[in-house]
Amino acid sequence: MANKDTEQKIKQAFSNAVPDIRDSILSDCKSQKGAVIIMTDTNKRTFSPRRLAGIAAAFVLLIGGMAGFQTYRANYSVASTVSLDVNPSIEIQVNKKEEVLAINPRNEDAQIVVGDMDFKGSNLDVAVNALIGSMLRNGYLNELANSILISVDNQDPAKSAELQERLANEINAVLQSGTFDGAVLSQSISADSKLRELADTYGITLGKAQLIQQITQQSAFYSFEDLVPLSINELNLLTESGNLNLTNVNSLGTASDKAYIGQEKAKQAAISHAGASADKLTEYEIELDFEHGVMVYEVEFKCEGFEYDYEIDAVTGAVLKSGKEPDNDYVPPRTDTAQPETGSSSQTGGNAPQTDNSSSPANNGNTPQTNQNPGQASSEDQNSKASYISEEQAKNAALSHAGVSANAITAYESDLDREHGIMVYDIDFKCEGFEYDYEIDAATGSVLKNQKERDDDYIPAQSGGSQTSGGSGSYIGEASAKEIAFTHAGVAANTVYEYESDLDDEHGKMIYEIEFKSGNYEYEYEIDAVSGSVLKYKWDED
Repeated sequence: MANKDTEQKIKQAFSNAVPDIRDSILSDCKSQKGAVIIMTDTNKRTFSPRRLAGIAAAFVLLIGGMAGFQTYRANYSVASTVSLDVNPSIEIQVNKKEEVLAINPRNEDAQIVVGDMDFKGSNLDVAVNALIGSMLRNGYLNELANSILISVDNQDPAKSAELQERLANEINAVLQSGTFDGAVLSQSISADSKLRELADTYGITLGKAQLIQQITQQSAFYSFEDLVPLSINELNLLTESGNLNLTNVNSLGTASDKAYIGQEKAKQAAISHAGASADKLTEYEIELDFEHGVMVYEVEFKCEGFEYDYEIDAVTGAVLKSGKEPDNDYVPPRTDTAQPETGSSSQTGGNAPQTDNSSSPANNGNTPQTNQNPGQASSEDQNSKASYISEEQAKNAALSHAGVSANAITAYESDLDREHGIMVYDIDFKCEGFEYDYEIDAATGSVLKNQKERDDDYIPAQSGGSQTSGGSGSYIGEASAKEIAFTHAGVAANTVYEYESDLDDEHGKMIYEIEFKSGNYEYEYEIDAVSGSVLKYKWDED
């Protein structure tokens, strides 16, 4: 295009220098037909050396101006914008020769990284290496957060891809030569008005805006606004854990998760809280996720007829959320044993059901089933004798979990029944103003379900003793009650805020009322001031 414009201007210059008089000459010839016309050179225009020199000079100026414009573009026009994102976000503008025109820190961390360094006129590779070195010295890149995002914005897709790949390999080599392995993400920018608006609204680079946009497009669980505060390492962990397929992003290395407790500890925290056995888990899954402003491990597993769903704080290991429900697909293992035929010699002693002991004083009417005909004993009855824990063991399991003593309970009931495909003991009892309802696994003795509520019929016993003493002579103290509440909630003391505690009299019983917040949850507890048992608790999302 530039050559064509040049030819047009030269043609116009010569047209102005040599006027077109062809029509005038022909007209004169017609009017003087038959006459001899003597031509003189008095009106003939000649090209003097001075005139030719002027034309040449104009031509030279034109060509020189065009060359100067091209030189200006090569030296001072922005050809590429390279973004470096860790948590610091820095934009580097370079010309066609990859010389730095400007460095734009996009946040306060970036200003610390750039400091008083002046990169104007420096080569891009020199500037990038200096900035990476500053990030390492200032602790923005380390073994806990080792990920960096490189984004290249260039109108030429081929040049953009070449520059992106080259810088990614250079930075990866720098990180691998240090004390930890780095993780480098790289991409070419495909900016549109919406992406630029998002970057300007949240004060981030186009590169980070494009990465977040791709993550939210692949997973409906995240919003753009929620992901903006995250570092590139956290975003990288989310893409790896969620197996997101970001087609426009190239990746070298693996994001570090050393800042978190790790999957194994998160698993143990969930299993311990559930009271489950690790060797009996089925369909176990765990992944690192971002929920309510914090990084969490989402743990899901099945165990002995139940499905469990947990959210474990990835930093503290605290249980932030837990859920438990029956596993409708669960098929309990067969515990049947081969039953001997009626009259078999293997039926021994007083346990032989065919023996009628109704007249025996030892029976006392407590075992009426032995008075039945042998053929009427159900297989469940046989299994309960052969494979299940005793009713007394189930009762002790419930009392131990409730934190009450056997001699303090009233209105006790127990029943062996099938629930959710397995045999359970349904145990109900009352104790000191509360009603308890338990389901105990008849095979393992584990607590499957428990409920506790106020006993509206309870009338507290009158006592002339001091209100400040219990069966042990004193209360456990606010510090112990606080520790019990924190342990039950699965939170660390250093994560708790807005803590409140009060000793109060509830239905004739002294309790510690404790309220606090941790993470994104509010907790309310009532702790028995004498025994330290958890009487009531409530968790709400803040």
